[in-house]
Amino acid sequence: MFEKTNEQSSCLTMAHYEDSLSCILNQARCTEVISSSILEAIGCVLAEDLIAPISVPSFDNSAMDGFAFSSRSTDGASSTRPVSMPIVGACIAGDTAGQAHLQPGFAAKIMTGAPMPEGADTILPVEYASWQHDKLSFYEPYPSGKHVRYVGEDVTSGTVVLNKGTRISGQHVPLLCALGLSQIKIQQAPRVSWITTGQEISDKFDEPLVPGHIYNATGLYGTVAATDMGFDLEEKITVRDTPQDFAAALDTALDKKVDIIISTGGVSAGEYDFVRPVLEDAGGRILLHKARIKPGKPVLFAVLPNGTYFFGLPGNPISTAIALRVFVYPFVRKILGQGAEPHRTAKLLNAQKSSGGRTVFLMGTLDISDKGELIAKPRPKQQSFQTSPFAKSSIWIVTPEGTETLEAGSTVQWLPIEISGL
Repeated sequence: MFEKTNEQSSCLTMAHYEDSLSCILNQARCTEVISSSILEAIGCVLAEDLIAPISVPSFDNSAMDGFAFSSRSTDGASSTRPVSMPIVGACIAGDTAGQAHLQPGFAAKIMTGAPMPEGADTILPVEYASWQHDKLSFYEPYPSGKHVRYVGEDVTSGTVVLNKGTRISGQHVPLLCALGLSQIKIQQAPRVSWITTGQEISDKFDEPLVPGHIYNATGLYGTVAATDMGFDLEEKITVRDTPQDFAAALDTALDKKVDIIISTGGVSAGEYDFVRPVLEDAGGRILLHKARIKPGKPVLFAVLPNGTYFFGLPGNPISTAIALRVFVYPFVRKILGQGAEPHRTAKLLNAQKSSGGRTVFLMGTLDISDKGELIAKPRPKQQSFQTSPFAKSSIWIVTPEGTETLEAGSTVQWLPIEISGL
């Protein structure tokens, strides 16, 4: 679990998006630092700067199959006075018992990756000669340093190769393996329980719907979001819209000793919106309820008595998705020791009316103009229950609070919907 905080904060209601986010981030405490194998660290965040324990390469070696020799031995070579160089011995990758020292005026066969013999400083690729010769002939001087991989040319021992806060992905594996690392320090991913509320919700996707019911469009998305955002989803629960059912699910999640509980639905102001009262009865501190955003206004954030963080997200699928993206993900980044996301901008394709009283997040796509500029294009449908435009979108276009209209060509901020590897 995370370190608890005694900091008291007033409940923010209908606050500006940035203020709402700050209220949440102020509660974040970093997770525990643990050692992890390379494969188990994929998708996790590096807890400290990674310093190279060795140089890569750790010895000078050949980048080609060919012949190793001293370039000085070819000085003065010309078409009228060629230099002949006898071939003696061979240098094989992984074999240090081969040609250890090469006398001036001699060449040795060498394989890709084999150590450079002492006395050699250059490589002639085999395609420019042939393995079938017992000597090489040069009709002009041959330069030094050709096709040689030098010590530390890739990585120098003692240098920082990956910064703290880097999210480890497949592209980092070759580097980590080349450095001979079996374990690295990572921030432990937060453990999360996901509670979907609603008696109309069905998780039986292979069965016809009962009249008045809908399929669960957010529960499985939570599993995907876990992989994308860097948290471990320990369990998913679907419960009816009653305080008793939700309270029981909350107790189950707390028994799992998870770090974060996320629920969907039950956070608006209707008769059956019970999440806040149940949390308050359980001694939870409500730090945020409702933010001036669209969609996702009813979002709720609380800290429970044992220090567990709670996010109550609105139940409409797109509201759930945006609340995850702009509240939960920044929070997860902070507890994993990552900084804020980079600021991304693009030109708006066409004029867009907005709700001036709220920060609006629009589903859209990103293109590149003939001039090489990034172009943000909002989808025509933007309702919070509409999953089809979300499936066809790649970005969220941010319309700041106080903006009534965005003109075509204006600069807008955008966020990628899929965030793995950021």
